[in-house]
Order: sequence, then structure tokens, then C-alpha cells
Amino acid sequence: MPSDNTSLPMITEKQSRFDFDLLADKYDSWYESAKGRMYDRLEKKAISRYLPLRSKGKKLLEVGCGTGHWSRFFSEYGFEVTGVDISERMIDIAKGRNISNASFQLADGHSLPFADETFDITAAITTLEFVRDAEAVIREMVRCTRKPGGRLLIGVLNELARLNRNRKQRPGSPYVNARLFSPRELKQLLVRYGESCVVTAGFIPRQEHLLPLSPLIDTTGRLLHIPYGAFIAAEVRL
Repeated sequence: MPSDNTSLPMITEKQSRFDFDLLADKYDSWYESAKGRMYDRLEKKAISRYLPLRSKGKKLLEVGCGTGHWSRFFSEYGFEVTGVDISERMIDIAKGRNISNASFQLADGHSLPFADETFDITAAITTLEFVRDAEAVIREMVRCTRKPGGRLLIGVLNELARLNRNRKQRPGSPYVNARLFSPRELKQLLVRYGESCVVTAGFIPRQEHLLPLSPLIDTTGRLLHIPYGAFIAAEVRL
């Protein structure tokens, strides 16, 4: 692991589809809204399905950790978390949160500064949409994951969901140039690394007064394999 930023690969804005330094200070405001809290709850429920029952002492790398929102979740689950992000401001905010059993550093997912098979799990949650080369980032994640027995954990925004299609239409938003994935496309992206399990979640009614019904609607959507939920969660066991 490099001891200072001079040892890191050169990072340029061309490696990201959006400069998240511009949004870092207000990035987490989404989670303060009623819908944001509900989406967060359902997304974490979907990801939790793939987490091992015994996680204490296991090492998890989070690529595209942002402000540490998911890093805190993984830490509370029991993992020793290493978070990396291309945005210096995001990393500063994550460090300032003093999350237990978590460390953060500036790094590019296309060229991770870790030795082969360093981590038990490598995760990327709503990250692949914004990198220049998702395939290259996944290859690096796989390289850094223990084999056999390690896991690759992916969460992406679903291209088929109305919410995400609307996001791409908002001028100036980070989603305009994002590469969204359908469940089928994500599965195809992961197939070379082993058998993947892909589920769609984040089924929420548009009417805010119906938000309390979201967990029931979400469970129904997943059980019926409806492909239009806002979030896709996937796992590959290496």
C-alpha cells in the first residue's frame, strides 16, 4: 500500500464521467429526504443478502466509496473497510466521519494500488455507472480479491427504471453521461468471472403518501423477478 499520494497512479478527470468534487459537500442530502431514506433502506437490504453471516475480521475494499455512506454500513456489519475514490473532496469527507474499522485513500479503480488477493470482498456500489471503463475496474477488483472463496459485490442503477431514466434527462446532473445497466447487461459484464446472482430492488411508489408500503412492494417485485426496480444488486463468488 502506498505511503503517500506521490506513489499513486496519476488520476485525471478523464477517468471519471463526472467530477464529483463539485457535489461532495451536498452529496448525502439525498438520504435526508423521505424517498432517499427508503431507497437507501431497500438497497441495503438487497446488498445484505450477499454478505456473509460472519464478517468480523474480514477485509472489504469499497471502490468508489464517496463520502463513506456505504463504508459505514459495511463497517457496522463487521468488516475491516478500505475505501478508495477518485474524488479528493469525497475522501476528505469520508475521513472526517471517523468511521470505525475504516480507512480511506485517493485511488483510481482502473489501477488499484493493492497486491493481488488482498481482500475477502471487493464492492462497488453505484460506482460503475460513472467510471470510464467498467470492465477494467471489475478486472482490477477481481485481481484484488481472494481466490477461491472471495466475493465480488456490485450495486448499480437500473437502466430500465423510470426514476433513473428521468435522472439522465436533467441537465448538469451527474447522471447525464452515466452508463446505466440493465439486469441482463450487468450479468453479461460479470459472467466471465463466475456464476453471478443478480436481483432487482428499489421498488417504490411515485406517490409519497404510499411510501410506507415500499418494503412490501419491493419484496413482491423481487419475488416476481420484475426487472424495473431502481437498483440492481449482484454477487460473484470467485
